[in-house]
Amino acid sequence: MLPLARALVVVAAVSLIACGQSGSESSTSAGSGTGSYTSVGDEGLVFDFKSGGVVTMSARALNVSSTGSYTVDGDKFVVTIDGQQHTFIRDGKCIEEGRQIFGKLCQGGKAGAASNVSTRKPPVTDGVWIAKNADGEFRLEFKPGNRVVFTGTMPGGRKDTLEGPFVVEGDRVDVQLPQSVTLNLRFVNATYETTSLGLPMKFTRQSP
Repeated sequence: MLPLARALVVVAAVSLIACGQSGSESSTSAGSGTGSYTSVGDEGLVFDFKSGGVVTMSARALNVSSTGSYTVDGDKFVVTIDGQQHTFIRDGKCIEEGRQIFGKLCQGGKAGAASNVSTRKPPVTDGVWIAKNADGEFRLEFKPGNRVVFTGTMPGGRKDTLEGPFVVEGDRVDVQLPQSVTLNLRFVNATYETTSLGLPMKFTRQSP
């Protein structure tokens, strides 16, 4: 399914469509997060990030749009529209949402994508990384030979440990664990983030 089609399915599902159209094509201001990002697929899908934390999503070919809010956290644009949250990762003058609902968008669309210079840093694949959430504490330990030891400590102290190989693709690290468990880790803002186990996790590197 094309990015715009996927986006419109999501929009319809959460009742985001409202009449109107965004016409802004402002360029991004350094550090502010504002600017207009257009789908590289020439499908007319535009996210226009305005000052004051306001964002407009529009599909100009269909003359529909929806307005919400956003915050900028380093390389992340966290967009909330009608209670639905979407996280985009910025790379130079392009942004991309990890679930591939909206596809890749760049300032200037296709031309912007062609001239884009990546600003993403490669993942750090050594050391120990810890994440905590309602299910307990989770630990990633990178080992020689492109392997990771994953340990989960549940409330009450019970530990489960799995080990498997990993591969790096861009800013992602995919870890294949036993029992067909795959961890898809994204390296952003010097941390690893994943939702592979059902809850959001943010792994922070531990001091040696």
